[in-house]
Amino acid sequence: MNRIFLVFFPFALAITGSIISMVLFGSISIYVFATNSFDQSLQDTQQALQDSINREVQQSITDTISSIDNSTNSSSSGPEQMQRQIIPVNSSANDIVRGGITSLQNDPMNNGTIWILGGVYEIENLTSESPTFNASFYMVKTNGSSSHSHDIYDSKLRAITDNLMGNNSTSLNGTSTVTMREGPVANVPINITLLGDSAASIWLDAGKLNKHFGTSPIFGTQELKCDEVIDLCR
Repeated sequence: MNRIFLVFFPFALAITGSIISMVLFGSISIYVFATNSFDQSLQDTQQALQDSINREVQQSITDTISSIDNSTNSSSSGPEQMQRQIIPVNSSANDIVRGGITSLQNDPMNNGTIWILGGVYEIENLTSESPTFNASFYMVKTNGSSSHSHDIYDSKLRAITDNLMGNNSTSLNGTSTVTMREGPVANVPINITLLGDSAASIWLDAGKLNKHFGTSPIFGTQELKCDEVIDLCR
């Protein structure tokens, strides 16, 4: 009896160990699969949200461009039209806004690459029906390589005041020319939004620029240190 036990005990132990290993391996595989699936789902959700925002902004710009081309000024002022209406902004506002471009942009062609954007912009005739926007900024990778610059000019814009829920913002919609390595690209849909009294965002149609600036807005400030501390900028 003891001999039989000695012969079969190692064999049973080996079988039991194999079963435990298979169960543990299966559990780990299921966990890894579930984790990967969740990460992919999260990425897909974030991309879908960004695409939805881009479509809404682009539609707003398209509507504004159509209004500019038609040059029609309606006097009607229904509740919906009063919320987002293409009109000159409050005449008490500053007619000129100078600010800094200070933004980090992800490279959609390489998720591991981040670009630093730094420069200046200026909005003139903000309270008129034809405000102008010009910008110039450097663009460089976070490792210090591939430095180059871009300019935005020749803007055809209309101002939109946003009174939804007391949101203190003013948007400029229209088109601009953007300098690229291959040469200037004209009629690029653009949205410049002054967020409150301090921040600003610049959205450019990524499709027109081969996603060079990514798919998210370029951010900046409504203040410029070179105006305040001139000696640092000489």
